[in-house]
Parts: sequence; structure tokens; C-alpha cells
Amino acid sequence: MQKKYLIGNWKMYKTVQEAIIFMQQLLPQLQAIDTRPLALSIAPSFVHLSTIAALIDDYKSIQLVAQNCHHETEGAFTGEVSAAMLAAIGVGGVLIGHSERRSYQKEDNLLLAKKIKRVLEVGMQPLLCCGESLEARRSGRHKAMVQQQLLESLVGLTPKEIEQLGIAYEPVWAIGTGQVASLEVIIEMHTLIREILSDQCEGAKVPILYGGSCNAQNVKAIFDAPNVAGGLIGSASLKVDQFMKIVIALLGKDGTGHR
Repeated sequence: MQKKYLIGNWKMYKTVQEAIIFMQQLLPQLQAIDTRPLALSIAPSFVHLSTIAALIDDYKSIQLVAQNCHHETEGAFTGEVSAAMLAAIGVGGVLIGHSERRSYQKEDNLLLAKKIKRVLEVGMQPLLCCGESLEARRSGRHKAMVQQQLLESLVGLTPKEIEQLGIAYEPVWAIGTGQVASLEVIIEMHTLIREILSDQCEGAKVPILYGGSCNAQNVKAIFDAPNVAGGLIGSASLKVDQFMKIVIALLGKDGTGHR
């Protein structure tokens, strides 16, 4: 059975001391259960990546994902971080095009296509985020908006390169609001994304994650929906007990993947 992705996106939270305490509490709990049915990752701030990489060095139960990278291989870009720098410290994947970066940093789809290329070049997995605004959904443009995000972000990629991506569908109106998309909406949009990918490559190989106010109460039903390969978790990943409740909910009552 294919593993389910579970990525905790810490965004701009936690000092290094808080990050260390979190991981010191989390790792023994993960070691005590069988996490093999899950592909677990944490996406902390850039400044925590090396510290957490050292903490998880002996653990195979969890990996590192970065929240962003620059679109050039190197150069005079003060304050930026390259894909090669991330790969060199053991990062396995990079979030590309999260809605907060699209909004606040004005990142467009063609820029994201360049970032995806850089991430692939150094052997990491790009995790491309897409999702419609509330305005787009209310006006019936939600499918067209997501399709445009995907197609423009995949410009210049070969089918084999596209097959190495992960996609995270995050309706902007559900991120951090407590408002979760209905299962009908999730199924509709994940089916659409699968169809778009199938026109570009062997689309079944690309995992599609859901993000948007997931928690221990709703995550099992969401992850069991068609074409949902896992989730990108925000606020519920910031506390060890909440994150572990999600892990246990996905694994089953005995923590082994069997109910």
C-alpha cells in the first residue's frame, strides 16, 4: 500500500529552543509506534533545518522539508537560500508556491516553474501548492484558477520531471481559518488535479495532498477520500500532542496501521 504523506508546516513559528523541545518530545513517541504506513515530514524555518537535521539523523521515521527556496542556482541574492544549500544539509523536499508566498511575496506561476527546476536538479522533491481564493470559488472560477496555477507552474518540465512532484491542494479560504472544505469539494478538486496531471504525464504517480484546517477529528475521512495521498498540516502541527493525535488517527487505534 502506498504511504500517506503527512507534512507539518511550521511557517514562521518557534524559536530554535522551542523547535528542539518539540522534536525531543516527538521523536520518542514516533519511535514507540509503527509509522511505516506514513511518510512523515516537518517543514520548519530555514534557521532550524540544520539543528533538526542533527536531531533526526538516527531516525528513519521523519524527514525534513523546506518552506521555500530561490529560483536561481546561486548568486548575489542577499537573504535567499538555494536548493543546493538545502539538499546539502539533508532536506528531502521543498514547498513551492504556498498561497501565503503567492500573496505576500507576489510569487507567480512562471517563477514557481523555475523553483521546481532548481529543486529537481539537486534531487529533492518539489511540493507544489495550489488552490483557489474564496472570491474565485464564489464566482465559479475555482477550477480555472487551479488549472492555470498548475499548467503555468509546470512549463518547461518533461513528463518524467512532473512525475517526481507532489501537489498540495489548499483552498485559500480554508487555510488557518478552521473552515474545512467538504469531502465533496476535496474529491472534486483532487479529481480535477489528477485529470490535469494525467494530460501532462503518468499522473497517477504524483501524490496529491490536501491542506486547510486538518485536525485529528477530520483527517482520517479526508485522507481516505479518492486521490488524496496525504496532507499538509499547519497549525495542528505546532503542538506535539495535536500532531501525534493526527498520526495515531491515521495509523489506527493500535498505532500500527490496523484497526
